[in-house]
Amino acid sequence: MDVSSITKYLNDWGQTVVDRAKKNLGKKGGGKLEKSIKFKVNKDFSVQFMMVDYGEFQDKGVKGEGGTIKKSIAKPSNEGTWGGRRYYTTWEGKRKDSPYKFGSGKGKKDGIYKGIAAFVKKKGLPKEMVYPIVKVLWTKGFHGISFFQEALEFGMMKFSKGFGFNLKQDIEKSLSVTTVK
Repeated sequence: MDVSSITKYLNDWGQTVVDRAKKNLGKKGGGKLEKSIKFKVNKDFSVQFMMVDYGEFQDKGVKGEGGTIKKSIAKPSNEGTWGGRRYYTTWEGKRKDSPYKFGSGKGKKDGIYKGIAAFVKKKGLPKEMVYPIVKVLWTKGFHGISFFQEALEFGMMKFSKGFGFNLKQDIEKSLSVTTVK
C-alpha cells in the first residue's frame, strides 16, 4: 500500500505541533527546552513527540507540598498559607490537576536545586536566592503553562479534516483489480 499521503500528512502535522509549541514558549523559549522539542512518525503511523523531561513539568505544572511561607526574600507576595494545588489546560480545553508533585520521589535527586541554581546563575541573581526560590516552589508548586497542550489543540483543529482525505487518497492508490483465469 502506498502510504505517501498519510506519511506526508503526519509529518506536516507533527511539524506544525512542534513549531506551535516552540512559539508558545514565548519569553521562556530559546533554551534547552525549545531546542529539544521534536517529533517522529513511526511505521505504525503513530506520532511520537519528544522533549527534555522538565518540559512536561512546564506544560502540566507541579503541585506543591502546601504549607506556610512566613517570609520570602524571593517575592513578598509569596507570604501566606498555600494548599499546593496546581493545574493545567489539556489540548481538549479541560482544566486538570497537575499529575506531578514536589516531594513524590519520582524526580532526579536534588534536581530542583540544580535547576534553580542554573536559573539563578543565568539571570545574574545572587546564589542566596536558590533556597528561597526552592522553598516557594516546593510549598506552592506552579501552574502548567500548557504550551504543548495548546499546540496539540491547534494541530488537531487545523489538520483533523485532512486526515480522512489523505487516508482516502492512499486507499484509492492501493486498490487494484486482479482477474483470475
